[in-house]
Amino acid sequence: MANLRVRMPRVLVATLALILGACVSSSTLPPAPVSEKEAAQYNMELGIGYLRQGDLKTAQAKLEKAVSQDDSLATAYSALGLVYERLGDLPAAEKNYRRGLALAPGDPDALNATASFLCLQRQETAEAMRYFDKALAVPDSRSNSNRAMLYANAGLCAKRFDMERAEVYLRNALAADPNYSDALLQLADVSFSRGNHLQARAFLERYLAAGRATPDALWLGYRVERALGDGAAAGRYGERLKTEFPTSVETGELLEAQRHGG
Repeated sequence: MANLRVRMPRVLVATLALILGACVSSSTLPPAPVSEKEAAQYNMELGIGYLRQGDLKTAQAKLEKAVSQDDSLATAYSALGLVYERLGDLPAAEKNYRRGLALAPGDPDALNATASFLCLQRQETAEAMRYFDKALAVPDSRSNSNRAMLYANAGLCAKRFDMERAEVYLRNALAADPNYSDALLQLADVSFSRGNHLQARAFLERYLAAGRATPDALWLGYRVERALGDGAAAGRYGERLKTEFPTSVETGELLEAQRHGG
């Protein structure tokens, strides 16, 4: 399924947001630490700040220092998992994600981080979905997690094996946040895949009205309108895709389809 190849990285963005959501920024770091545990917290927050900035090597060093000072910091391990994942060291990433989850087995953010990794990088969808469901089962009163994001991540993973189940999660994401853009786009894609083209159009129009167009959204719009028999609307999507994103994978797919009369 080509659409998954394009869209699955959205899980990583969501994972980063959840991992970092409860942490302070580098501009609001506390005073220099005194105790070993304070030093560990300080280094963790420094590491997360560098991770936010994309400085993976410095983030790695600070986070490794943090867990050497205090090996009970679940968030530090989850952040290290993301660092190693971005560095391409998947065994180290999995080790750290699982360590973070072992330290905080009921934490929605640790569950989401591990599930996202397992689904995207390991294709372990059954285990990933168990973790997503466990995260979603945590009552709102005990969690600060973004529930729309959790539902959308679960739906995105479920797209790999069950479109009907994916739609349920994605609709729950919209119930939690009616304007959650990722859920709108994914629901448009699921609806298209299930042959519900008018529904796909409606979700896609809501998505485009809420934010900036993306290559995958325009490519989906082209295919939806072709399926609905509206050649003019499809042409408009196609021209936008070629003009706004000339080097994208989706533009290449569009040109290939047009060469074959599609």
